Amino acid sequence: MSYTKAGIDDVDSVMDEQYGGMWFLRDALDAEHVGVTIMEMEPGCKGKEHDHSHDGQEEVYVVVAGSVDVVLADETVTVGEDEALRVSAAETRQLTNPYDDVAKLVLVGAGGD
Repeated sequence: MSYTKAGIDDVDSVMDEQYGGMWFLRDALDAEHVGVTIMEMEPGCKGKEHDHSHDGQEEVYVVVAGSVDVVLADETVTVGEDEALRVSAAETRQLTNPYDDVAKLVLVGAGGD
């Protein structure tokens, strides 16, 4: 088969539902080289501060609804609906939703081990 289809109903969320939801789709898609995650962030939600220096994975955050702030080491970048932000593997980042509306994102990661 040359394609695989998956959605949030095919996997369990790894985030407590009071904060939204986070669904890792890489395994469900049987993807070998790219990770894909769908994330919903309730107002006031903060993600885990992290980097990917250990595995070399860069990430792209695509906001499909609402807005999020991405807190980096030296600045905070606001990413709005229909915008994307790429973050290098070594950059420390934390996703936050300080806004009044639920934010929905697609996270894409590649280049790591």
